[in-house]
Amino acid sequence: MRFPSIAALAARARHTAARFPLALLAGFVSAGAMVAIIEGPERPWMSRLLFAGMLGLPSFSAVELGAARRWYGPRGRWLLSLLVAAALVGFFLAARGWTDDLTVLRLLQLSLLAHLAIALVPFARSPSQVGFWQLNRLLLVRQLLGTFYTGVLWVGLAVALAAIDKLLGVSVPGETYPELGAILVFGFHPWFVLAGVPDDLDPLDRLDEYPAALKVFTQFVLLPLVTVYLTILTLYLGRVLVSQIWPSGWIGWLVSSVSVVGVLALLLLHPIRERVENRWVNGYGRWFFVAILPSLGMLLVAIAKRVGQYGFTEPRYFLLVLAIWMVGLALFYGFSGSRNIRIIPLSLAVVAALSAGGPWGAYAVSRRSQLARMGELLAANDMGIVGAPRPASTAIGDEDRRELSAVLTYLRRKHGREAVARAVGVPDDSLGLWPDPEFGLGEGANAEYPAMTRLGLDYLDRWSGPGGPGFTIGVRDRQLLEIAGFEHLVSLSLSAGQRIGLGLGDLAIVADSQFQVLTLTRAGTPVLQLPLGQVLDSLQLSGAGSRTVPEPIAIDGEAGALAVRLLLTDVSGTMRSGRASSDYLSGYLLLRGVP
Repeated sequence: MRFPSIAALAARARHTAARFPLALLAGFVSAGAMVAIIEGPERPWMSRLLFAGMLGLPSFSAVELGAARRWYGPRGRWLLSLLVAAALVGFFLAARGWTDDLTVLRLLQLSLLAHLAIALVPFARSPSQVGFWQLNRLLLVRQLLGTFYTGVLWVGLAVALAAIDKLLGVSVPGETYPELGAILVFGFHPWFVLAGVPDDLDPLDRLDEYPAALKVFTQFVLLPLVTVYLTILTLYLGRVLVSQIWPSGWIGWLVSSVSVVGVLALLLLHPIRERVENRWVNGYGRWFFVAILPSLGMLLVAIAKRVGQYGFTEPRYFLLVLAIWMVGLALFYGFSGSRNIRIIPLSLAVVAALSAGGPWGAYAVSRRSQLARMGELLAANDMGIVGAPRPASTAIGDEDRRELSAVLTYLRRKHGREAVARAVGVPDDSLGLWPDPEFGLGEGANAEYPAMTRLGLDYLDRWSGPGGPGFTIGVRDRQLLEIAGFEHLVSLSLSAGQRIGLGLGDLAIVADSQFQVLTLTRAGTPVLQLPLGQVLDSLQLSGAGSRTVPEPIAIDGEAGALAVRLLLTDVSGTMRSGRASSDYLSGYLLLRGVP
C-alpha cells in the first residue's frame, strides 16, 4: 500500500483551496470569530459572524459543485458567489437585532437549506440518480472520516501542549485548547471533506460502487432498529386508542426520529435495491411508508392537542411541518412505489424555504399564536387586551399565572425585550428602567419578571408548585472568604427540617420545617438562633427566577463567648404570599469561642 507523500498532500490542499476559496474563507472566518469569543470579552456581533461563516461554508460549496457540473460558467459562478456573499452580509446585519434563540433557529433552518443545496444543485439538470447518490455517499463518508481525524488531531495536539506545559515549563493558557479545537473544526475539517470531492462529477453517474460495510450497517443495524421501534409505536397506538389518553411531549420526537432514520436507511440502500438478492428492499420500503402512517396520525393528533392547549411555538411548528411532510412522503412512496429518491431532499428544501419567512412562516405564526394566547388569558381574567392590559384586580389561578409567565418568557427569548414591552403596553425605551432579579438594571435584564409585576402578579415558572414561584440565589463570582476573628470553618449543605452535626463536640445545626430559623444546639439544647427567613425577606425578592449577589449572604449570631457567622453561597426555595420560603441552602459556618 502506497501512502501519499507530503508533497502530494500539500498539492491536494492547494488544489482544494483553489477550487473552494470562498467556502474555506468562510470556515476560517468562523474559526476566527470562535477564537475571539473564547479570548473574550464576547461581543454580540462575534456570534453572528460565527453563524454567518457557518452558513457560508455549505452555501459557497454548493455554488462550486454546480460549477463542477458545468451548469454555469465562470461568470455565473462568481455572480452566484456574489449573491451568496450579499445574503450572508444581510444575515449578519439582521441577526444583530435578533435574540440568541431566534438566531440559532434561523441558523439551523438556513443551514439545512444550504446542505440540501449541496445535494441537489450538482444534479439539478441531470436525470441520473446514480451520480446523485454516489456524491452524497462520498460526502457522508468524508464527513465521518473528517470528524474522526479532527477529534484525533485535537486530542493529540492537546496532549502535546499539556506535555509542553507540564514537562518543559512553557505556560500554555487554558484558552489555547478550545481555540485549537475551533481552528480544526472550522479549518481542517471542511478542507479535508472538500478535498475528497472529485474534480469531475460526471463519472459518478456511471459509478457502480457500494461499500460492503454500509450495507451491513444499514441492513443489519438500522433497518432492524427501525422495525423494532415501529412495532413499539404501533402497540403504543393501540394502547392509546383503548385508554383514550392521547400522548404528548417526547413521543413526538420519537415518531419523527423513527421516520427520519427509516427514510435514511432506505436512501442508503437505494443503489442495491434492484439487485436480485436485494429486491426485498423495495417491499420493505413500501411497507415502511405504509406502517409509519398510523404513528404519524398519532403524532398529528398529539401536536394538535398541544397547540390547542398552549399555542404554536417554533419547535411545535417545525414538528408539525415535519409530520405533514412525512405523511406526504408516506402516501407518495407507499402507494406509488416510486424509486425517485431526489424527491425527498427536494420536497424537504421546499418545506424549509416556505417555513423560513412570510406570514405563514414558523416565526410569524408562533408569535401571533402566543400573543393570541396571552389575549385569551387576559380576557378570561378581566385584565384588558394585549398592548393595553390592566393589573389583576382579583386572585389569579396558578395555571393562568404560569401560562402568562410562559408567554412573556417566550416573547423575550424569541423576539426580544421590546416584544415584552409592547405586549404589556409600555414604551420600548423604558426597558432600561426595569429591574431584574438576576441582572439588576439594563439591557441584559429578563423583562418577564417586572412585566408580570406590572400586571399585578408574581412570575410563576413551569417548575413551580402550587405554593408559589421558585427562586434561586447564588454568589456571582466565587471568592476568598474573610475568616479573620474565627477559629473554625465548617462546610454546610442543609435542607428544611434537617439536623447536621458540625464535628465540633456535640454541636449541631437544625433547620425548622418552614426553613425560617436555623438553630445551633449543644447536646440537643438550643444555644442560639439564626433568622434565615428575616434575612431573605430583607433582600426584597420581587418574584421568581435566579438572582446573583456579589458576595456571600452573612447571618451573625452570638451567645456568650460563642459567636457564629453563616455565609450563604446558594439558596433555593419558593415565594409564598410575597415571602421567601427556602428549602435548601449551602455555604460555610464560621465559629469562635467553641467550648
